[in-house]
Formats: sequence, structure tokens, C-alpha cells
Amino acid sequence: MTLADAQQQRLLERLRQAGEQPVAFAELHAGGIDFPAAVVSELELSGYVIERVYDQRRLIGVRLLHPEPPDTPAASRRRRPHR
Repeated sequence: MTLADAQQQRLLERLRQAGEQPVAFAELHAGGIDFPAAVVSELELSGYVIERVYDQRRLIGVRLLHPEPPDTPAASRRRRPHR
């Protein structure tokens, strides 16, 4: 497991623990995630749905909308029978 993978796993665990509550980037950083915004972006690119939560136009944190990523388009294409 690479450092990036460990950081992603740590962030996912924290967001899963928080449930519906947003987690601030400062809290993620204090929890050992070096660049939480970058890790969130990496996870989104991997298919996780992460919502940025605002209060009066001010970012207060992020939350995981789905605990697992949806199937990727490539995976869906592989499962289709050939015509």
C-alpha cells in the first residue's frame, strides 16, 4: 500500500464514521491526512461521491454520499453480453 492509498483509506474511514455530518479539512489534516483537498479529489476521480458542504457560501467540510464507489463505466461495459 502506498502513502497515497493509506491517506485515501484514512479519509474514507473518517468520512464513513461521520455519517451525514460534514468533516472539516482542518480535522482531516489533524487526523493525519497531509493534503485533504487533494485526497478528496483523488477519491472523486476513483468514483466516490463526496459532497462539499457550505454554510452561507463558506465551505465547512465534506461528507461521503455513498460509502462505496459506483461501478466505473469500464466495468459496466465488461459485464454486458456481446450482441
